[in-house]
Amino acid sequence: RAGDEPAAPVVLFAFDDYFPAVSTTDMVSRVSDVLCCKPSELAFYPVPKLMIRRVGDHELHSAVRASELGDGTFEAREIGDAIAYAR
Repeated sequence: RAGDEPAAPVVLFAFDDYFPAVSTTDMVSRVSDVLCCKPSELAFYPVPKLMIRRVGDHELHSAVRASELGDGTFEAREIGDAIAYAR
C-alpha cells in the first residue's frame, strides 16, 4: 500500500540483527516526526529525539549535547518522564 497513511500514529521497528536496524533507521529518519531512542549514536540523526534511559554512563553526554542543541530531550529515565516530554 505504498503512499497510504499508516493505520496507527506510532510505528515501532525492532530487529535482532544490526545491519537491518541501521538501514531501516537511515531510511525512516527522513520521514519521521520524532525518534525515540537511547542516547547513543542515534543522538546525531537529524530528527527530533525523545531520549530514553541510557545503557552506559558514556551515553549521558550525547543526551546533554542533543538537548543543548534543541535537537533532543534530556534523558527520560522513567516512563512518566517520557510521557511528560511527549505531551
